[in-house]
Amino acid sequence: MGVIKRLEERFGEKPVSEVVYEDENAKVVRFYLKAGQEIKPHSSPSSVYITVLKGRLNFFLGKENEEREVGAGDTVFYEPGELHGFRALEDSVVEAVITPKPAQRVKL
Repeated sequence: MGVIKRLEERFGEKPVSEVVYEDENAKVVRFYLKAGQEIKPHSSPSSVYITVLKGRLNFFLGKENEEREVGAGDTVFYEPGELHGFRALEDSVVEAVITPKPAQRVKL
């Protein structure tokens, strides 16, 4: 059965995350960040694909050890074990697809 998950802005005092979809194979998480908020660099045992739905952010590219600015419509791909994180330059929403779904929650 298809499910529609509408984009609802849920900004808070700290970055807000919500699980949009999850099954035995993958997990989809949305992050809501006000300008200046960040998800510090961390790694995951899975591949991570992050699409910017709204706003502009600086993404940390662990493999290249640098930051790059990305905006709405851009997607960033990370390999398993690669450091990744981002900082909002303006109020932003990103969606991460994590596959395969990690056995345990990654600490941010």
